[in-house]
Amino acid sequence: MSSDKFLANVKSSWREVQEQVKEQDDAIRKFVDSDYELKRRGAVIVRDYCDNDTPASNPHIVRNDFENLLRDLESGVIRGVVFLHSDRLARLVYDAARVCRIYEMNPEYIGRSVEGGVDLSTVEGRAMFMMQATMGNVEIGNIKRRTSRTNRRIANKGAMHGAPRPFGWNDDRRTLHPEESAFLLKAIRSVPGGYRVGTFRRDLMEFGYEPMKTKRSGDGPRQIQHTAAEAILTNPRNAGFRMYAPQDERRRSGRLWLPDFIVTNSEGLPVMGDWERVCTPEDYWACVNEIKRRKDVKRKEAKGEPHDTRVKYFLSGIARCGKCLSPMWSNPYTPGTSSYEKWGFRYACLVSQGGCGGVTRVGPPCDDLVESAFLLGTRQGLGEAVEKAAEDIDDTVFDARLAEIAEEMEDVRQRRKDKRISMGQSLDAIEELERERDDLLAQRGKLALQKKRKKLLSPDALAEWHDLTMDEKRARLTQSIRSVVIHPMGRGKRFDPEFIEIVWHEESDD
Repeated sequence: MSSDKFLANVKSSWREVQEQVKEQDDAIRKFVDSDYELKRRGAVIVRDYCDNDTPASNPHIVRNDFENLLRDLESGVIRGVVFLHSDRLARLVYDAARVCRIYEMNPEYIGRSVEGGVDLSTVEGRAMFMMQATMGNVEIGNIKRRTSRTNRRIANKGAMHGAPRPFGWNDDRRTLHPEESAFLLKAIRSVPGGYRVGTFRRDLMEFGYEPMKTKRSGDGPRQIQHTAAEAILTNPRNAGFRMYAPQDERRRSGRLWLPDFIVTNSEGLPVMGDWERVCTPEDYWACVNEIKRRKDVKRKEAKGEPHDTRVKYFLSGIARCGKCLSPMWSNPYTPGTSSYEKWGFRYACLVSQGGCGGVTRVGPPCDDLVESAFLLGTRQGLGEAVEKAAEDIDDTVFDARLAEIAEEMEDVRQRRKDKRISMGQSLDAIEELERERDDLLAQRGKLALQKKRKKLLSPDALAEWHDLTMDEKRARLTQSIRSVVIHPMGRGKRFDPEFIEIVWHEESDD
C-alpha cells in the first residue's frame, strides 16, 4: 500500500451535536471517494481525529486529537489530512503555522479541504490556509468583544446570566433553597465572630455539598477547595448584588476576589439582581471585610509549611505570664501520666517563645474560670452597654459623600465628552475621585465590621455560646477581655482563682 493511502479525517472542533458531526464525516468520506486526484493516488481514510466540544479558538485549551494529528503527521504514521474547512482544522494563526510547517517539510503529503479550496501541499494553498486562519482570528476577536459588551449590559440591568446553580438557591437560581440558604446565612453571620473559612469548608463537606464536576476532577469524590469555600461566602449574589468579571480577567487573575467585581450604577451604588438574597448588605460586608482582614494578616506573616489554623485551646496567646508578661501557650502533659489523664494540658510560659519559663498552670480550670467570668459579666449588663455602643456606630456616615463623588465623576465624564477639558485633566480628576471613593468605602466597611462585632457581645448573640466554635468563642472573648494574667503561686499548690487576674478592656470597665 502506497504512503498516499494514510489519510486523516478531521471533523469539527466546535460544539456540535452528534448528528452534525456525522454530517461532516459523511461529507469528508464522500469527497475522498469522489475526488479524482485522491482516487488516482489510491488514498483512503485510516484514522479519525475529532475534538468535538473543544473550541479551536481558545488558546488556553489544548485539543488532544489535534496534537495527536500533528505528532502522527510529523512521525509519518499518516501521510495526509482531509478536513471540511480551514476553520475546522485551525482557527488560531499559531496552530495554522504549525500545520504549514509540517507541509513545507513534507510537500508530498496530501492536505485538502472539502470546502474553501485549500491544498496544503502547494505554496498558494498554505497561504490561503494562513489567510483564512487570520480572518478567523479577527472574527473571534469581534465575537468576544460583542459578547463582553452584551454581558456587561445584562449585568448593568441586574439580570441573571447563564451559569450553574449557585449554592443556596434552587435550580431556577432565583428562589432560595431552604436548607442551603439557612446554612449559608448562619455561616456569613458567624464570620465576624471568628468563624473561619477552613471551618466553613469542613462544615460544607459534612453538610453534603459537592463542587461542580470538571474535567480535572474525574469520577472520584470531589474535594472542596479553600478558595471555593471562600468564594461561596464572599459571592456578591448573597446580598443580592450583581457582579460581572470578564472571562479574560478570570483567566488572568486565577483567584478572583469577587467583591471587587460588583457592578455599580451611575450613583456608585451596587446594582441589585433579580433574585432572592441570602443576607442583608450589612451582614455581607461585615463578613467580607473580616475575611479580607485575615487575608491581609496572612500576607504579612512569614511563609511557612501548611498547618492546621484551627485554635483548640481557649486562652492560648490570650493568657500572659505573671512574671514576665509574655504570652502563655497550651502545652500537653505527657500521655500516660496522671496529670494527662486528669487535665490533658496546661498553659505554660515557654522559653522557646521568648518567655521566662517560670509559670505553668493546669488548663481546664483556667478556661472554666475565665469563661464563667466573661458570661457573667455579659449577663450583668456588659452586653447591654456594648449593644448600645453598637447602635451608636453610624456606618452610613459616608453615604452622602459617596453619592456626591459619583455625581462629580459623571460631571467630569460629561465635560470630557463635550470637549471642555482635556483627556489628561479628566483622568487626573477621575483618579483623584476614585482614590477618595475607595478610601471611604474601606472606612465604611470597617465601621460595618466594628458594629457587627459589638453586637456579638449582646446577651442574645451569646445565647448559643456552647454551639460556637473555639475560634468564635475566642473572638467574642477578646472583644471585652484584654488579657488573662496567670501569676506564680508556687509548686504543688492546688489551683487558686486568686492567682488569675482578668484584665478587661477599658470600655468594658466603665
